[in-house]
Amino acid sequence: MKKKSAIFTIVKDEAYYLDKWLNYYSQFFNKEDIYVLDHQTKDSSTDNLDCNVIEIINEVAFDHLWLVDQVQNFQQTLLEQYEVVIFTEVDEILYSLNQSFDSFVEDFRLNNNLSYLSAIGYEIKQDIDHEKPLTQSDNILENRNYWFRYPNYDKTLITKIPLLYQPGFHFCNYDQIFNNLFLLHLHRVDLNLMIERRQKRATTWNLKQDDIARGWGTYHKDGEIEKIKYHFDHYHDSVFISVELIPQEHKNSIYGL
Repeated sequence: MKKKSAIFTIVKDEAYYLDKWLNYYSQFFNKEDIYVLDHQTKDSSTDNLDCNVIEIINEVAFDHLWLVDQVQNFQQTLLEQYEVVIFTEVDEILYSLNQSFDSFVEDFRLNNNLSYLSAIGYEIKQDIDHEKPLTQSDNILENRNYWFRYPNYDKTLITKIPLLYQPGFHFCNYDQIFNNLFLLHLHRVDLNLMIERRQKRATTWNLKQDDIARGWGTYHKDGEIEKIKYHFDHYHDSVFISVELIPQEHKNSIYGL
């Protein structure tokens, strides 16, 4: 007999975000139902965790097709054990308005008319003129007030059936279905964190040149602070990011972050 639901992510040297991810999702899932695919982390952030940590090995990063294969294969493996499987990248927070996330997942599990669901994507962005840099212990939503809507972050991440993803996990092999599920993306939550993260990837990670040639994740090779600051304020297509206040009802629906 299958268990009810599981959640997993994939990481490589993500100390800040993995801590936040685990703190948030541990409110809704038992530790034995939380899985971390560890892509040769060297910052000790995956050491001695009380959830499932599974090592995966590839000396090249980012290798987008390999990443997609890892996620798809592990999702399928978990679906053999669980009725519902949720995947998010480590800087992604799923939530539902006016309902706890575990209650939302259980309603989805019991709904025989739905095989998967997509999330409506927003990204938090630091107001660097008025909001302080974050420390690990700071609650994000107590210190951040602005976000922007970005349809590329509409992702299908909760499912009862195997999904086939495109690189970046923005699209899968089914049309999107929305039903009161939201995704909060944290990539721009703090400029200093973004600079540190990008510089580490640019200087210490072995990037797959085929991916760079295809234009997949080209920003990972840019460790220059001015380029990172530019991307902090712009989309990939150079359109300036326009932010708005995060509605209080959304803040009220996300706790433990």
